[in-house]
Amino acid sequence: MVNESSFEAVKIRYLVLWIVLFFVVMIGLLVATHTLLNGAEWSVGFGLLFYGLISYWMLRNFREINLDYSKFIGHIPRDYNWFSLLTIVFAVIIFSLGMGELSRYILSVLDPGILAELPSTSLFYTPQDTPLAPFMNFLDFLTGVIAAPIVEEFLFRGVILHRFTFKWGLKKAVIASSLIFGLLHSDFIGAFIFALVMCILYIKTATLLVPILAHMINNMLAYGTQILSNINQQNTAYVSASPHPNIGVAALLLFVAGVIIFYFLYKNWPKIYWNPPYFQRYYQGVQENHYY
Repeated sequence: MVNESSFEAVKIRYLVLWIVLFFVVMIGLLVATHTLLNGAEWSVGFGLLFYGLISYWMLRNFREINLDYSKFIGHIPRDYNWFSLLTIVFAVIIFSLGMGELSRYILSVLDPGILAELPSTSLFYTPQDTPLAPFMNFLDFLTGVIAAPIVEEFLFRGVILHRFTFKWGLKKAVIASSLIFGLLHSDFIGAFIFALVMCILYIKTATLLVPILAHMINNMLAYGTQILSNINQQNTAYVSASPHPNIGVAALLLFVAGVIIFYFLYKNWPKIYWNPPYFQRYYQGVQENHYY
């Protein structure tokens, strides 16, 4: 029997309070130890501790509501079209690249010299940043490609989606959880679209494993883009590699990716009677969302 009130006891506002206290403590530690650790080590350590805090908060709540992990996480679906998964992930990445190129074009129109003044950025640390650069890069890679997708999918598509569904219904929960996800990323529009796609993947497949894998592929490709950039001896990400933003390239990327994403969302948008995986019942071995 499905108990849809299970997530009523999960209070998202308490997580917000935990995060605020975490930032206060970390700022205090930074001030106290700024002469002992450099920026690279602090950045990597902060990321690991931050995801550790969120993981502990979730596990604590899961224990309190006696979560059924098998139903919550789900299982690898049989006969799943993995090509479609790769297609939609690549479409989201292309959309983000297009948004980045468009943003740079708008900035260049407003102030032609501003792009040259922006500091170069890289996902990788160098010996100039820290003597522990190889180890810091390894930890940063594990955080970005392994830990972040797992923790963020559990939190946004798992906890928050179910909590908001209990409160507002599935469609509003999909939009609200995606908006929060977007606000917490620098590329708001790209992250918001990405979150919508991840919600649909979770709802359609009834397993967090699929969006986690998609999230890992997305982040892995971001690192791959940076590696290619470094090979070309450019210490900026791909979207910032071109000195002259091209509105035509931006329009092409956004159009191609937009068509694919729109079709995916239109075809798979939750029906009025659908529920997120943990609230779904099974009839004759078929998910409630697919039975009717």
